[in-house]
Amino acid sequence: MLEKIYKNRSPHKRKPILDACCGSRAMWFDRTNPLVDFMDIRSVEYELSTGQLLIVNPDIVGDFTNMPFRDESYKLVVWDPPHLLRAGKNWDITKKIRIIK
Repeated sequence: MLEKIYKNRSPHKRKPILDACCGSRAMWFDRTNPLVDFMDIRSVEYELSTGQLLIVNPDIVGDFTNMPFRDESYKLVVWDPPHLLRAGKNWDITKKIRIIK
């Protein structure tokens, strides 16, 4: 199962940092940082009302509440979860981040 989730890379070749709920990687200056494995529960593209394209394309599709990794798999885990409790279904901010209920 880990191999499927991790795109067939062996566990010992993991990068040192995991972004556990990366979304569109908005918090990163370098959205392709070679030291980071990007994980999110979804892989989607949305066109926002501004015409801007929002892309969520993680390296690993998975849920941060049930991570498929052994203890101490990463040296650092970045956890910048969605923060809205309620938002309209079609709001741009809702499309940018997923909602934790």
